[in-house]
Amino acid sequence: MSTGSELLVAARPDDQLIKWRVADADLVRVEVDGDHVGWLRVSKETGEVWATALGSDSGRITAILIALTATTLIDGITVEDSVYAKLPPAFLSAEPRSWCLWTLDPVKSGNRESTAITLAPNDKRIGELLVHSDSAHVFPGNDNIVRWCGVVREDELLSVGAQVRSANGAAHLVSICTHPSARGAGLAREVCNALITEAIADEVPMIFLEMFAGNEHGRRVYSALGFSEVGIYRSGRLNKLAAQTVS
Repeated sequence: MSTGSELLVAARPDDQLIKWRVADADLVRVEVDGDHVGWLRVSKETGEVWATALGSDSGRITAILIALTATTLIDGITVEDSVYAKLPPAFLSAEPRSWCLWTLDPVKSGNRESTAITLAPNDKRIGELLVHSDSAHVFPGNDNIVRWCGVVREDELLSVGAQVRSANGAAHLVSICTHPSARGAGLAREVCNALITEAIADEVPMIFLEMFAGNEHGRRVYSALGFSEVGIYRSGRLNKLAAQTVS
């Protein structure tokens, strides 16, 4: 019998979000309608129940979300950005956010140099710097962290980022943050180059990251680093709404 992730991959074999972000251990339920799919997962960090549905037909996506949440209260949803506005009101968040998935093939990455260094996982400066980020969601103490890298000058941590383990062995770059006083000097690029170099040395199959869709500075940085945007999504919390409310 196929596992949940195998069913998802079989339905959408080229989908990078499924390939690198979905783990069977997190799946509660899976729904497949041809090349339209959906799943429920439970976050190990927060305990939130999240429904994700992928495909371009809003009617089929709505049906999948209804099936997924027929007996389960959910905290939020993620769908492709182009579909979100066509969903029933019960699945619309008061504060949705659009975000992008970017990937980098390690084989095509090439050699990189960086002034960033590897930091001790308990370096107190990491948490102090991350208070300046509105998107950081991984912090020191997370069990999935592989390493932190940062740019340090005169003992001050000016830029930082981490690599965490993904479901299928890829390197996921997270919590990239530069102090406001040091932005615009290319330090985030230095941090990413260090993380990429270390990930390549670990022989990971893929490197990826996520960012808010409106982050034009990040778009320029990640494009220059060789990343390619492979998907745009919209996510939002629903305050424990269930599909029974959809008429």
